[in-house]
Amino acid sequence: MLYNLSMPGEKEAPTRKVRLYSLSTCPVCSQVKRFLRNNSIDFDVVDVDTLDSGEQWLRSKELRQYNPRATYPTLVVEEVITDFDEEAMKGALGLK
Repeated sequence: MLYNLSMPGEKEAPTRKVRLYSLSTCPVCSQVKRFLRNNSIDFDVVDVDTLDSGEQWLRSKELRQYNPRATYPTLVVEEVITDFDEEAMKGALGLK
């Protein structure tokens, strides 16, 4: 089960960290940003081309951990699983 507990027995909406690796001049990246905003999704944006060279290198290396081709846009959605929920863990880890 994917949720956070605010009080015992009370469920909240699933909490997922969402990060978008993009380029400021990329039209497809802009489409993804618009989609996320239109759907009220909180997300972090890393516009790699606007960073200084050292930070660009670090973020590009980080991006390659998720997407070895390092193409843009790359959307990373991480899930938070609380408690022992075998089905949720299998789903998040891609196990059957």
